[in-house]
Amino acid sequence: MLDIDVEEVLIQKVGGKFKLTSLIQKRMVELNRGARPLVKADGKNLRQIVYEEILQDKIMLVPRAEVGYTLEEEGAKVAAAIPAGGSTPEEQEIYGSDIKKIKEQRIKELAQLLNDQKQ
Repeated sequence: MLDIDVEEVLIQKVGGKFKLTSLIQKRMVELNRGARPLVKADGKNLRQIVYEEILQDKIMLVPRAEVGYTLEEEGAKVAAAIPAGGSTPEEQEIYGSDIKKIKEQRIKELAQLLNDQKQ
């Protein structure tokens, strides 16, 4: 649980409870997927790391108008990027559990390449 004073400061910094909740959720997803913390993590859980990042103005929500495109345009870009047969590995979102598999596959490919060069 948050201290009431800290919670109020966070709400004021972000601009409301809904925005705070959204920012915390988005940043926790990034951290879970392997993003590096912007503050010292020294034994803190992800939520505490996100709180510190907000308090130190390291992260903030960006209004959609500043992104430069609408939701419909974003949807069209995503739809255009996906080939008819599905997405390729380069276009797929990579999760933490997949990184080990990708590394192993790349090591096998490199080993095969080096073996082919020796012969």
